[in-house]
Amino acid sequence: MIDFQENTVLKHKHAEVSCEEFWIKFVCGNKYPELKKIAMKLFTLFGSTYICEAAFSKMNFIKNKFRSELTNEHLQDLMTIACTNYTPNFRHIVHNRKNHFSH
Repeated sequence: MIDFQENTVLKHKHAEVSCEEFWIKFVCGNKYPELKKIAMKLFTLFGSTYICEAAFSKMNFIKNKFRSELTNEHLQDLMTIACTNYTPNFRHIVHNRKNHFSH
């Protein structure tokens, strides 16, 4: 721990880059294995908690008292739509749509 604290190169790097980038790119896992392991656990802990909480909030919004009879399959489909970052290109879809007229 003392070697880590006294490392001037790492001090300068820590001031220049983000905390995540510092631990991923500049802290050597061979030289500081326990510190790096703890840091990686802390970074993944908060990221996964946030994603889980955000998805749970979306599920509560979707499955409210007015939609109490949703099936699990339908809820899963709605959750997939709610949790994706994909934005369709509606102009492209409408432009390429072929109309089907009755005979």
